[in-house]
Amino acid sequence: MKILKFKSSVLSKVASSITMVALILVTSGGPQIAEALAITSSKDTATRLQISTTAHHTIVFTLPTGIDFDSAGNTDFLRVDFPGTFTAGGTWSFEYFTFDDGAARTINAVEQGAGDVDCTVAAGVNNVCISVDTTNNIFTIKPSATYTASATGATVTFTIDGTTADGTLTNPSSVAATNIDFQHCDNVAACDSAFASTHSSQIAYAIIDDDTVAITATVGSSITFDLDTAGSNDSTCDTDETAAPYAIALGAISTADTRISGATDAVNLICVDLDTNAGGGAVVTVSNANGASGLVSTSSPTNDIDTTDNTAVTAGTENYGLCIVTTTAGTGTLDDEGGYDGDTCAANSATNVVQAMSAVTPETIFDTNGAPIAGGRGTIAVNASIATGQAALNDYTDAVTFIATATF
Repeated sequence: MKILKFKSSVLSKVASSITMVALILVTSGGPQIAEALAITSSKDTATRLQISTTAHHTIVFTLPTGIDFDSAGNTDFLRVDFPGTFTAGGTWSFEYFTFDDGAARTINAVEQGAGDVDCTVAAGVNNVCISVDTTNNIFTIKPSATYTASATGATVTFTIDGTTADGTLTNPSSVAATNIDFQHCDNVAACDSAFASTHSSQIAYAIIDDDTVAITATVGSSITFDLDTAGSNDSTCDTDETAAPYAIALGAISTADTRISGATDAVNLICVDLDTNAGGGAVVTVSNANGASGLVSTSSPTNDIDTTDNTAVTAGTENYGLCIVTTTAGTGTLDDEGGYDGDTCAANSATNVVQAMSAVTPETIFDTNGAPIAGGRGTIAVNASIATGQAALNDYTDAVTFIATATF
């Protein structure tokens, strides 16, 4: 049997060759690249999805676990890439953007241009700047050199107001299902137009021919008007509905005793209820049969109890008229008007200031101020007093008419 022998120098060369191969195999892997992770929970809520329409965009996404947004080492960048079918136009300004990565940040500067453009941001722990690539519809957020880093895995909210008179972001001109890309990259070189080797996500985005449905309806005109007389002890007209015909009995008047609606004289009040959906609101007017003559004797018409404008009813002085005690409304306003305004008017008051009425020209007593009203209610006191020498008759009468008019 032959035994093969090798010189030691040969064996040494073989071993060295093997070692070299092993070293090459170990070290030929090249530079190590950080693993690209997925951005999650991505969405863009737009105010409009209709073709060729500008929209306000609220973009929200969550950074990968362990990834923050900062300027330590290599400056981070966040980018939102709209497809070329969108149009970023006009002149953009800082007030058209907001940015929040767990804290509300300050948009310090905005730069725009055709193609890649960098922005310059002033130092500040919350300062960021926005670059707008108006050719590729890319919006880039860059932090300042002294920026306070976000938390890792932070939720980012970035708003773009593309509806302004200046900066506009217009939807594509045709119906399409398209995509919007979100990226986080650790340096500007990695943030190329292809967004290679970045943390990223992509959302689907639908553009439709019309995002608005026109709904029309008609509401019929309505008005409800009612008169009642309330019991003498009910100064707010909260009693149940009373039946027509309506009448107020003042009773016996003397020079020492005025007669006023209320419990003291056991004289009822007049109640007015009003509801209307009229856009121009409604007014209620009042007139009387006898005008300034007021209460007139049926058997002896030359005898009357006159009515005087804006004058107090006082024992021993001839006067007669109406004043408003209260007004209320569930919705809207019921205002008292003119000399009936109730500034010096109350149930049972012996010195109410009253307003004269006209038989020729109705006067406004209530007004809804040009607007609809629901649950409007007014309470009116009737007042009378006489002077010495008033004829003793038991048939003094007047008829008061209330008219409600709405403007539709």
